[in-house]
Amino acid sequence: MNDLQYKAGNGNFIKQELLKLDQSKSYRLVITEWKKKRGISANNQQHLWYGQISKHYGDRSALDVKNFCKAEIGLPLLLNSVEHGDKMEFLLDKLDYYRHGHESKMKLIQCLEVTSLFSTAESKQYMEQMIYYWCDLGVNIKFKDK
Repeated sequence: MNDLQYKAGNGNFIKQELLKLDQSKSYRLVITEWKKKRGISANNQQHLWYGQISKHYGDRSALDVKNFCKAEIGLPLLLNSVEHGDKMEFLLDKLDYYRHGHESKMKLIQCLEVTSLFSTAESKQYMEQMIYYWCDLGVNIKFKDK
């Protein structure tokens, strides 16, 4: 079943849709406030910015920018995460991450899940911090690539 929008007046429709479900199975019903989906996902927005930053400098690839952001902005956020902080700290310790040089850290961070582990709130914080960091350095980050 696809998402259904509940609003005043369509309760009978929702009930009819629920009755169409296989009654021998168990289902999870999640009710959240209906919001229109954004035109571009957070992930796509981040990658757009990596490309813009790369283009601004001209001497680094979008992947280089992504790895830098994951290491310098994302990793501290993830280490403060209740859900993932302890596991990431354990992993970084086992990799002896902080004793590596910059190039080696960038190769390691490319292999680690960082931004994909973020909650929605952490992803928003990551993106806000990206904007502050790069704008302070004179990079004009845009929400659309024009």
